[in-house]
Amino acid sequence: MTERQAGKGVNEIHLKAIAYTIGTLILAIGSFVVYNSIFIVNVTAMTIALYMATSLVIGVELKRLLNVFMISLLAVIVSSFCFSLFQPFIALFIFVVVSLVAVKYSLIKDHDSGWFGAICAELMAIIFLLIIEIILVVAQLLLF
Repeated sequence: MTERQAGKGVNEIHLKAIAYTIGTLILAIGSFVVYNSIFIVNVTAMTIALYMATSLVIGVELKRLLNVFMISLLAVIVSSFCFSLFQPFIALFIFVVVSLVAVKYSLIKDHDSGWFGAICAELMAIIFLLIIEIILVVAQLLLF
């Protein structure tokens, strides 16, 4: 085999590769559009659950809804990223630790409860989130 024959396939554009790339791009965009509504529902549910939990633990006067929303947004992004890369138990552990640290240093930083308050708020937020998600799943099953 000559040098010219060995390097011939490198510079050619294969139509199958272009079709595969365009098809993959279309599937990625389509799955993002579907996932976008799920993402918005998850952020909304997490915001409601975390707001209710921190209201019970530290009271209404110490937090703002924007802070709770930003923590919920961070938590959903981190959980989506972790669950796509790691095993479920490792991803759940990373999600809980990141959420716990965010709650401690963002929502409970000026309160006397410290880490115990952050753990209580996080556990109650997870319980409220499970209740909200179960209600949403039942509603989806009944409506669609």
